[in-house]
Order: sequence, then C-alpha cells, then structure tokens
Amino acid sequence: MSPTVIHSVVLFDGHQTHSNATVVFDSDSGKITSVSTGSGSGQHPPGATIINGTGHSLVPGLIESHMHCHGLHLPPGSDESSILRSPLKCGVTTVCDMHSDLASVQKWRTAIAEEIAQAKQAGGTVTLSDLKSSLYGATIEGGWPKPIVLSGHPTEEVIEMVKQWPSLTPETAADYVKNHKANGANYIKLMQENCCSLAIPTNSIPVATLELQTAVVKAAHENGLPCVGHALSADMTEIVLKAGADGLTHTFVDQPLPDNILELYKKTGAFVIPTLTVLASLTAELQDWRERFADLAHKKGVIDEGTKQNMIELLGMKDPAAKLEYALDTVAKLKKEGIDVVAGTDAVAGLKGTGIGPSLWMELELYTEKCGFTIAEALNSATAVAAKRFGFTDRGEVAEGKRADLVLVKGNVTERLQNLWEGEGIVGVWKEGLKAA
Repeated sequence: MSPTVIHSVVLFDGHQTHSNATVVFDSDSGKITSVSTGSGSGQHPPGATIINGTGHSLVPGLIESHMHCHGLHLPPGSDESSILRSPLKCGVTTVCDMHSDLASVQKWRTAIAEEIAQAKQAGGTVTLSDLKSSLYGATIEGGWPKPIVLSGHPTEEVIEMVKQWPSLTPETAADYVKNHKANGANYIKLMQENCCSLAIPTNSIPVATLELQTAVVKAAHENGLPCVGHALSADMTEIVLKAGADGLTHTFVDQPLPDNILELYKKTGAFVIPTLTVLASLTAELQDWRERFADLAHKKGVIDEGTKQNMIELLGMKDPAAKLEYALDTVAKLKKEGIDVVAGTDAVAGLKGTGIGPSLWMELELYTEKCGFTIAEALNSATAVAAKRFGFTDRGEVAEGKRADLVLVKGNVTERLQNLWEGEGIVGVWKEGLKAA
C-alpha cells in the first residue's frame, strides 16, 4: 500500500499545537514515518495518497481509559457489534477495559487482529477500536461490583459470570497477577468499595483490606504491570493510594477533597481517571448534557436508537449526601496541583447514562467547562498522558515511529473543542494507518 500524506493541517501532537504541519504515515508498517511543520514540508513520497488538511486539525487517536467490553448489561439477544465500533467512529482508537471476562476480551482481540490482517491484505478499512484490558478485577468473595451487577433482574448468564470472579486473599494475590499477565492483561484493577457514596447501606458488602490491596499492587509491579483501583469515596481512595496503586479509576462524590487525599496523590504520584460522565448518571445530574450528546451521536450515526435511549437514562443510585460538585471540584484542584488526569468514562454497553465513544466527548467537555482545563489539557488527558501513565509507549502522540492512530477534524479543535463532535466534526480516522469505515 502507498503512504498517506496529510499536509497544511493544524496539528495537536499530544502535547502542543503546530500550524501548517505535514504528517506522513504508512499502512504496511502502521507507523508514522515523518512529522514536519512550516513551508519546507512539501516533499511527498512517490505514489502517496495526498490529503489537503487546510481548514482541518489532526490529533492522536483518543484513548478511552475506563470502559467495559462485555455485553452483560444489554438485553438478551442484543447486537454487541457496536461495543468497539461506536468508539472508533468517535475518534477513539484505543479503549481500556476495566473488568471483563477473558472470553469476551479474547473474542474482541481475535476480531481486531483478523480485521487488521484482512484490511492490509485487501486494502480495506477497519471498524474496531484497539482493546487493552485488566481482565477480571481483583475481586473478593461477595465484594464489589457484585451488588450493582446483580441488581434488578440479572440473567442466568450474569449470575454464572459473577460466580467465576476471583475471590482473592493476600496469599493468592501473586498467582492471580501472574495468571492475568499470562492471559494478556495490560494492567491490574483493584476493587475498593464500601458503598458509602451509594444508595446501598455502607459496609453491607465485604470490603477489601489494605493488606490485600498492597499485596496485589506489589505483585503487579513485580510483573511489570500498572495497577489502578476503583473507589467512589474518599476513605476508599485513601486505601487505594496507601496500597501504592498507580492511579484511581474514579474520583469520589461523597465529600470535598480532603487535605490528606491531596497529599497522598502528591506523595505517590498517582493519577486519576475522573469518570465524571458516569458519576453524573449516578447522582442524577446534568440530564441536559446526556440528552445533548445522545441526540448528537445518534444524528451522526454513531449510536443506534437503543443506545441513545440508554444514554438519556440515569443510574440515580447515590447516597443522599453525594454530589457531582465534589467530583468536579476535586478534579479541578488535582489538576491545578499537577496531578495527572487521564480521560475515562466507565461507559458500558447498556449501563444507563453512558455510551461507549460519545461519553468521552462529554467527559472532555466537562473538563473544559466545569474543571478549568484548557482545550490542550483536555486533549492531552485523552492522548499522551493516558498512554504514558498506562505504559502504552507506541501511541498517544503524533511523532515519527509511533502508531498511525490519527483523527482528522473539520475546523480547529485546539481552539474549539466542540469541533470534534459538532458540524462536520470528525472527517477521517486511521488506526495503524488503516482508514476507519
């Protein structure tokens, strides 16, 4: 296949913005072969596909750092194909699954590999985002997320799945991590939840101990894997940070940011994935935001009618004292103090208030509109920072030798973030140099 050249484009490389840039990439290698700026960048490889980027901006493929790739929240018989198709249409070239069964992850990874091989052989297109995963989180007997997964009227399939979750102890932590790594886990996920932020009685489920979480983190790091942890309250966040985890997969909604949590973030260097989108669904706030992004994504053909309705619905299962405002203020303060913020939403197919792909658009706008981020900082959280903190050294930046995961947007997205989803929006997506359908 011939190389592709995008010239005269505004480039956000993952860190900075450059005007009049030229990016050359190749679908055979799947890599970016050159990046240049200014008037001296007019030399193009012979036979290249030339794209005039005038009036457009180019950004790295976005990374959704908290989602789930299983379809167990969907009604029986639902089409699961949109789980990785919808995000790619939204410019999300990599998704990070945070608790799914090995069979689901392997199914998707096989489909991704086969699609890429076929596209390279036949000169075709791709439709699926790349998938990273923790596989099953480090669950304990009867612990989180059992209550939310088994709420309502779970199917037999869901009940059987929960029976397969790990029941970890400090003594079994090392084997759990070793086996997960052997099965292709990219990182390890802790579960730390006492339900005090939820409409579930506090401590009504077993809660993981600091001893266990420390053992899991130690094993993860000994195996070269990052370790992140679920927590929706300040006290549970404290345990995850004290255990030495690399990051939190949520911020909390039960209280304002306590000084001791801020100091722990600073001391440990941990990052945070805010998941403001799902927290707003949890606290039953920002309904107008959900409706706006659901309607927009549906009109663009990114999601179907069922997903649109699901995005508009809400979880509404918070403790009376919990507020989204606490999360918004915490994220703003952490960012101001230099704590890395990594963009993620906790979107799951069928989870009320979320849609895999468009939820990340909403998340980024919440950062700029509610948390004091510049547009560059918001884009950075979904590209270079995400890749760096998870150790994905091959992506997240537009630079020579990196994966050709790229998103071409009509207008200047570095001056107006909404160009990513409003108007013509995204006009081209490439994954490993292959055009997305």
